[in-house]
Formats: sequence, structure tokens, C-alpha cells
Amino acid sequence: MVFPIAAIVMSFLYLIIKPKETKMIGLRRNLAMKVAIFVVSAVLAAGASEDIKIVKINDDNFEKEILHSKKPVILEVSSTSCPPCLVMIPTLIGIAKNYSDIKIASIGIDEPNIEKIKNTLPIRAFPTFFFIKDGRIINQRVGVVKEPELLSALDYTPKPSAAQKAKSKPKKKNAHKNLVCKVDGQFNGLKNLVTISFVFGDSEIENVDIVTDVFVPPEQFDRRDQMMEHIRASGKGEVTPTMTGFQMHIDNDCRFMKAMDMKRTSTYGEMRAGLELQGFTCK
Repeated sequence: MVFPIAAIVMSFLYLIIKPKETKMIGLRRNLAMKVAIFVVSAVLAAGASEDIKIVKINDDNFEKEILHSKKPVILEVSSTSCPPCLVMIPTLIGIAKNYSDIKIASIGIDEPNIEKIKNTLPIRAFPTFFFIKDGRIINQRVGVVKEPELLSALDYTPKPSAAQKAKSKPKKKNAHKNLVCKVDGQFNGLKNLVTISFVFGDSEIENVDIVTDVFVPPEQFDRRDQMMEHIRASGKGEVTPTMTGFQMHIDNDCRFMKAMDMKRTSTYGEMRAGLELQGFTCK
């Protein structure tokens, strides 16, 4: 993204100040180059401000990043088809931003190259959090977990400077934006498409909407109503039939969303980066 912007800026500047006298060419080109460098630097700085420092884990880097980590680790195991996993993203971003002496790591259960991990860790639900120090699991939690409980399970006491930084850090003001992210996944062995939408206000996420389209193969269609009734009984949003299966809808005001009590202070850039880390495509 950086290089096309620089090229456009340089071309535009050269066209509007194209010199008639050859002796001015060097000065004008120099000016164009300086402006282009300024734009590139601004873009890089903007990108760096949304660096959420969450490490993606697979079989190749598990030993180095987790077992041999010099920092204590909060390791999340998530699924793209798990609403509580999505709700936890802002909490993990907050810890990664405010506590540089903790490593936040994430494993996507739907992703390739994690067979060794699945055979090593006792994963039974999503999200599952493993708290690791010196290569040993010292604690484990399942489901939506608040930041203080995550820190407590890690047996971590924030240093005064870190705690003060987390409290006093000024909130970044959002531009009013919408964000829509999608990913193909699995739901109880069935293919699905998850779409999550956000509306960002000045200082927080104002609206969250999660739609999961589940595709039921023809040989299982006679069980579709049973599947839908099971989901309705769980209270996890609305369920409606579709031509290809059924759709689950969790909106901002439903009981399930309110019960999860999603942290809403993440910025547009942070949420986009967090979801793309989980394999989502955003626009």
C-alpha cells in the first residue's frame, strides 16, 4: 500500500509543478521526493499504531514462542464459528497494548499446521485459555473471561507503571466507521460463513452484529429442524431456515450478546487487525 501512494504523490506533484526551465528540475524533483517520503512515513506510523502484538501460533513456532518464551503467556485457542471467541478479541488487544511483559498468543482451531498442538493441549471448548510460565501450564479458563480474571489466572500482578499506563492512557477517538468481516469456517462439522459487522462511534463500538450461515448437506437435511431447535434452546440468538441450511443471528441487543458483555473500547484499526489475525477478510 505504501509504494503506490508514494508513486501517486510524486507523479501528481511533478505534473502540477512541471518546470519550463531545466535548471529548476532538480529542485522540484527534490521537493516531490521529500513530500513522498513524508507520506510514506505517515502511512507507516499509522500502521504501527495499530500493531496489536498478538502472536499467531502453529506447529512450527509453538516450541519457540510458547514453551521457551521468556515472558508469561496467555494462549487463546479459538474458532471462527465461536461468538465468545470474537467477543474476546478487544480484551486480548487491551492486554497486548497495556502489558508489554505479557505475551498474548492465539491458535485458530480451523487453521492448518496445528495437528501436534491439538494432540498436546487438552482442548474441549472455545475459547480456551492456557496460562503458561516457564513452559508449564499453570492455569486454564474456558469461555468469556474478563481482563482481571485473565491476569489473576496468570498469577500476574501489574507493575505500578504498567497499571497506571493502562488506566491513564488517553482514549483514541474513532472516526465514525463501519467494519464488515467474513470468514469460511466449520460449525459442528458443517461448513459455514461467519459475517461480523461493527459500527464505531467516537470512543467505543456502538453496535455488533454476528450472522452465521450454516450449510446443511442434502443427506442431513432431515435433521435440520432438530439442529435449529437445539440452538434455540441454548439462547444463542435467533435461528431461521434458509434454502441451504439455516442462519444464526446474534444482534447487539440480544440476551446472549449482553451476557457476554463485550469490551467495546477497541478502535476500528485494532478490531480489523484482530479479526484478520483470526483469518477474517475485512472491508
